[in-house]
Amino acid sequence: MPRISESRRRDQIVNGITVGVVAIGLLVVTGGLVGMLDGTVTGEDGVGYVEITGIIRDAKPAIRELKHFAERDDVPVVLLRIDSPGGTVGASQEIYRQVILTREQGVKVVASMGTVAASGGYYIAAAADSIMANPGTITGSIGVIAEFMQADTLFSKIGIAFNTISRGRYKATGNSARPMREDERLMVWRVIDDAYRQFVEAIHEARGIEYESLDTLAQGQVLTGRMALEAGLVDTLGNHEDAVRFARRM
Repeated sequence: MPRISESRRRDQIVNGITVGVVAIGLLVVTGGLVGMLDGTVTGEDGVGYVEITGIIRDAKPAIRELKHFAERDDVPVVLLRIDSPGGTVGASQEIYRQVILTREQGVKVVASMGTVAASGGYYIAAAADSIMANPGTITGSIGVIAEFMQADTLFSKIGIAFNTISRGRYKATGNSARPMREDERLMVWRVIDDAYRQFVEAIHEARGIEYESLDTLAQGQVLTGRMALEAGLVDTLGNHEDAVRFARRM
C-alpha cells in the first residue's frame, strides 16, 4: 500500500474542513464539481445564467462567469442556479465575495435553489439580491465540519504500520494511523470555530438577520424551502421558471 506524503495529508485536512456538507441517509461525499454554462444569456431580456452544481471545491469557473456578465452592458441581471450540498470554506467564500462584487458593479443577482442548496450552497446564495427556493428544497445546514478517519486498529490487525517523520507539533494532525491528541483536536476545533463565525457573519451582513436568531438557525440543521422562508433565510418560493420570470422583471 503506497504511503501518503505529508503534503498530501495536509491537503486532505484542508479539503476535509467543509462548510457543513449535508448528507441525509448518505455518506458525506468528498469530491465534486462546479458546473457552469459558459456565457449563457436567457431570452431577450438579457438575464445571465450561472449554474453551480455538486460539491463546491473550485471557485474559478463561477468567478469567471460572474465577472463575464458584470462586464457586459446587455446583462443587467444574473440568475444564479444552485444545486449543491456545500463544499470547502475557501471556495464558497470566494464565490460569495464575487457575487457581492458583481452587485456592486450594478448587476442584480437572483439565486434560484434547486433540489439542495445547503451549507456552502446557502453561503453563496446569501450574497444575492433575492433568493427563491422550491417549497421542498433542502437548504440551511449552516455550520462547519471536519472529518478524519482513524484506522490504527484495522492497520494493526492486518499487519500494516506507518512511520511518519514530521517537523512541527501539528504537522501530522489527521494521521489515520493513530488516535488524535487532545491538543490536535483543540487546534482543529479553533479552525472550525473561526470558519463558522465567518459563515454566520457573512449571513448577518448579507441578510440582515440578527445574531441571536442566527445562533438558533446555525446549528447545522437542514430546512425545507418553506421553513427557510419562515425563518427569513430565503425571500420567496418558486421553481426555476418562476426565478427566470422574476429575474426578467428585475
